[in-house]
Amino acid sequence: MEEPRIEGIEEVVIAVNEADKAVEYFKDLFGLSFPLGWELPQEKIKVRSERIAGTQLQFIEATQPDSVVAKFIKEKGEGLNHMAFRVKNLGEMVRRLKEKGVKFIPDEPVEIENDKLPVEASRVQYIFIHPKSAFGVLIELIEPK
Repeated sequence: MEEPRIEGIEEVVIAVNEADKAVEYFKDLFGLSFPLGWELPQEKIKVRSERIAGTQLQFIEATQPDSVVAKFIKEKGEGLNHMAFRVKNLGEMVRRLKEKGVKFIPDEPVEIENDKLPVEASRVQYIFIHPKSAFGVLIELIEPK
């Protein structure tokens, strides 16, 4: 079995009220185009993404008022939502971290398939480390399948 490890920073994710407006602003400021976009109906979000030196910069926008992102913006305002590490052997990493008392959201990794995902594969597994287990930062662990 391959040792679990972090291979890089996959995403830096900013929650915004209007992703298209944020894209236009960053395009004007930095010349970024955010050519990729998709929706994740199960998460009730719309995503716009630009890859910079191997890391995605994403804007996420709630598509429903009861989504986690809508609640985040209501409570904290627009801003940094989470960062994601690209990992190898996610299942074993989660097992080891649980042994150390790390809390996850949800409790087990979720698998999704989307041909617009800008990672090494269109199918990924992911899980979030609860901010209480990571100095107040929501951290996503993501593994291309």
